[in-house]
Amino acid sequence: MYLEHWELKEKPFENTPDPRFFFQSDQHREALMRILYAIHEAKGAALLTGEYGCGKTTLMRTVINEIDPHLFPVVLLTNPRWSAEELLREILYQLGTDEIPDRKNEILHLINDHLYKNVSAGKHTVLMVDEAQVIEDPMTFEELRLLLNFQLNDRFMLSLLFAGQPELRDRMRKLPQLVQRVAVKYHLVPLNLDEAIKYIDYRMALAGSLKECFTREALEDIFAYSGGTPRKINNICDLSLAVGAGNRLEMVDRDLVRSIIDSETSGGAYEW
Repeated sequence: MYLEHWELKEKPFENTPDPRFFFQSDQHREALMRILYAIHEAKGAALLTGEYGCGKTTLMRTVINEIDPHLFPVVLLTNPRWSAEELLREILYQLGTDEIPDRKNEILHLINDHLYKNVSAGKHTVLMVDEAQVIEDPMTFEELRLLLNFQLNDRFMLSLLFAGQPELRDRMRKLPQLVQRVAVKYHLVPLNLDEAIKYIDYRMALAGSLKECFTREALEDIFAYSGGTPRKINNICDLSLAVGAGNRLEMVDRDLVRSIIDSETSGGAYEW
């Protein structure tokens, strides 16, 4: 544990989707605004894509944190490797049905009933599909699309949010009927140098830091090594703080960061 050495209250660079650590770069703020707009205005489907580790899951958890759970009940699918029917069963279960019927048409009737009851109570259901790029069966996408047919005369009865890596866009292009229902799209890219430094400073401050712990040169090398990908930034910053504390350093400097990078890219670390 390095918290005492760096005078921190908690670890600043955990790779967990904690909304408290959501860093609002211009692009992340824009993506959040668009998705919230799609939900609040019942726009049907929204699509969020981005490279691995760019903050999609954290952004989705931030969306959940931003909306009123009493007005926007959420169904969150975090590992959508189900068949089409298994996916419908999971949706119905998360909507609050413990005893799932065997027949698919009965499952769909119950999903429709739940959605209609929510609308009648002034609520709007939000269905989030994280890591949607792992969906291989086109029928699973088709079943999700058909859920958007649950409509009243003037509105959808649910909002459907897909989040995944860039290949998700390629898969969805083969499904024009679904793409036509996507009202909001956004693609996240890695942070630039200025954003990466602000990202590190933000997380350090949130963890309780009252002093500078990284030199400017160290930050530049962290950015160069990570390519601006938040998850990679977290990994090298966390390791730098741990090693720096072990060596009783006053600041994480360029020599330390470069020694860690060298060990990660040479025989000093496990090679994949």
